[in-house]
Amino acid sequence: MKEYWQENKYELITTFFIFTNLFPAWFPQWMYYVSFAMIWMKFAKFEKVSHPKAWLFWGLIIFLWLTTIVNNMLDLRLVIFSVILYLCRPTGSVDLHQYKKKLMKNIYWGFGIVTLANFYAKLAGINLKQGADWMEAHRGFSEFSGFASHPMWTSCAAAISTTFFVSLVFRERNMKNWQKYACYGMILISLYITMVSASRAAFFLSLACSALIIWMLTEKITAFMRNALIVGFTALFFAPFLIDNSTAMQNKKNGLEVTTKNTSRDDLWIERMAEFNSSPIIGIGFAAHGVGARKQVSRNESGGGFISVLAQSGIIGALLIALIWAAAIMMPRRIGKEPDLVLIYSSFVFFSIHSIIEGYMFQGGWYLCLIIWLIIGLMIEHKTLPDEAFDEEMELEQLEE
Repeated sequence: MKEYWQENKYELITTFFIFTNLFPAWFPQWMYYVSFAMIWMKFAKFEKVSHPKAWLFWGLIIFLWLTTIVNNMLDLRLVIFSVILYLCRPTGSVDLHQYKKKLMKNIYWGFGIVTLANFYAKLAGINLKQGADWMEAHRGFSEFSGFASHPMWTSCAAAISTTFFVSLVFRERNMKNWQKYACYGMILISLYITMVSASRAAFFLSLACSALIIWMLTEKITAFMRNALIVGFTALFFAPFLIDNSTAMQNKKNGLEVTTKNTSRDDLWIERMAEFNSSPIIGIGFAAHGVGARKQVSRNESGGGFISVLAQSGIIGALLIALIWAAAIMMPRRIGKEPDLVLIYSSFVFFSIHSIIEGYMFQGGWYLCLIIWLIIGLMIEHKTLPDEAFDEEMELEQLEE
């Protein structure tokens, strides 16, 4: 523990400031922005090497400023998001790539710690959920958010925590029995918190991405089958407990069907499409919502990341986002068997799909926005940096171990 702190203290402190954003009742918002400064200070120490795909990030920044100015929707939110894109843009520096991987490794520990904290909150009967009181009034049930303010914040963190501890269990390294049991316990705790916070998408995506991790980390098909059987029997053993605690998810689904006959995002998507239709080429401006005299910049439930891109930045912005994702997408074989990269790749898959229904991609004031863009930058770098750079990187990691 002491050795890990000595080697990772800067990244651990940065992670702490990032995750203060998850608990606004306990920490002021400015503490989250301290993490931006810490990441920038670390970047400033490394050699500046340009990357052939960095123009996509610069292009997105410039275009968002242009469309926002044209729409007269300028707001501090655009400044924050521009800083995130600047910090997360791909670079040609192997040192910066290694630093970002190291930071992500500590961020994953952060997901695990906040999930454990929310598990304690559940046991202690603490639920600081804000907003959506109409859900309780009309559907007769309450969602769980623990120490966080919104259930989705809690469920997403728990889902990523699940994949993290699955990756720890199935890494090709010697792990003591008590460590494996602790990881199995955290997997179950993470699944439990995902269920009680009532996010069906996060729960099933965490299972799918966990299966992806096991498959990518397994050398032989026989070993994969063995690992799959271990996970299957464990899930079967604890299934009654998990099913008993899935009430929130089922109530959310049933209550919604009874009261609205729609999905929970139908109305939001209709609003986003109306905004897109009002300005299909350049959008209505970053962080803006509404049409005509009702258009404004304020906090708003978007209903999804990609549809928000379409509404706020139009066809041009959506094309830039598509090019960025295309630059990051790769087949699993390109990732190889390196455990940290496999975990980051699974998170890229998770966030790419989850962004269809959750809108943090363009919400710079929320910590998941920073994390998803860090991951995208890492994926682009891994895809395009020369192989000899990663040979050197692997040698350094082996020496550290």
